Amino acid sequence: MDEAFFFKDADEGVFIRVQGHVTASRCPELKGRVFSRLDKAPAPAAVYFDLSDCEYMDSTFLGLIVGVNKRFKALARKPVTVLHANPTCMGLLRTIGVTRLVDISDEDVALPRDMEEIGPSARATAEFILDAHENLSELSEENRNRFAGLTRILRDGTGKKED
Repeated sequence: MDEAFFFKDADEGVFIRVQGHVTASRCPELKGRVFSRLDKAPAPAAVYFDLSDCEYMDSTFLGLIVGVNKRFKALARKPVTVLHANPTCMGLLRTIGVTRLVDISDEDVALPRDMEEIGPSARATAEFILDAHENLSELSEENRNRFAGLTRILRDGTGKKED
């Protein structure tokens, strides 16, 4: 199954449907869409990530989920909801510590029918990938160690100092 993201801002919330083997390639455009919506008042009622068609997700996408959750939780005082994660995705979410932050559900939430496909955008920059991995590194010492080499290389490449 090809990688694809679908997005819809509706009265019931912001809906993101993820399909295939998800990598960083579509993450910048998705982040832009979601953060642009979160920056508008009022805050959405909910943010849903539907993973029912997701086969695998890379660490950059996991970091994006964490970043969206941080922003949404600051606005709405509640976490995003991850729907229908298969065992592979649940294992990744659990290993990285995302399951402690978000709501996980197999509830049947009606997704909007007219969701817009988000195509690949400009390549994910080193800054974008660094931000995603810094989000993950904040979750645990284990993640800091897991991503230490990558974040060091990305910081060197971007000239960003460690916080």
